Amino acid sequence: MARQRDAKLIGTVGNIIFYQFRGEFCMRTKPVSVRRTGASVKSGFNFGKASKMSRQIRNLISTINPCKSDNRVMCRLTGTLNKLISWKEKLNPATINKKDALPYISGFQFNDRASLSEIWAIRVFVTQTGAGNLEITLDRFSPTQSLHAPNNTNRILFRLKLIGASPDDPETKLIGTADLEIPFTAGLFQPPPILMPDTSKQCDLKILVMAVQYMVNNKGIEELLTNKKKLPCGIVWAEWN
Repeated sequence: MARQRDAKLIGTVGNIIFYQFRGEFCMRTKPVSVRRTGASVKSGFNFGKASKMSRQIRNLISTINPCKSDNRVMCRLTGTLNKLISWKEKLNPATINKKDALPYISGFQFNDRASLSEIWAIRVFVTQTGAGNLEITLDRFSPTQSLHAPNNTNRILFRLKLIGASPDDPETKLIGTADLEIPFTAGLFQPPPILMPDTSKQCDLKILVMAVQYMVNNKGIEELLTNKKKLPCGIVWAEWN
């Protein structure tokens, strides 16, 4: 917006608009109109789907997400889901190898200050059982040597949420949840397998989110460690039907 100096015009001349605003005579250029192509309309539509999915996923994991109020992560997740939706639309479903990690979404971290990928001992495997369940297993490891726990740790929690989502569904679903308690010991520990219902027919995308939490001894009282540098939370498995 610029003020008119030697004139008091109202109207349009070429691409300049002359008008009065709060007693001042001003002028500005016409807004540039951009013709939207079919591709740009589709891109915007997919972004809207990704934004909806992102919001619902973050709501479902809010109880285990140490950075649930971080807007940067929110925007990054929306962008990641947008890329994933666009990638899926360009592929023939028959060419998708479910043994391969899904691009963009696999390994996504909700906490920029702590990454599950830095804890090499956490290797999650998901298989489908004949009873219509998903079996989640982890390799054995030494809790004191592998999990980056502080010295005053009493026990460690692996908290898992299995989520089903579809870009075209009105609601993202919580398929299952589990908490696995890990003793803070020096010996090798074999986490027991976890079974969750497989409702894959009801959703396109399944993601398994894991958070690691440390219960520490603070002057004789056990409490949850709040240092975000020690609280990783991320996607450890993802599959598209």
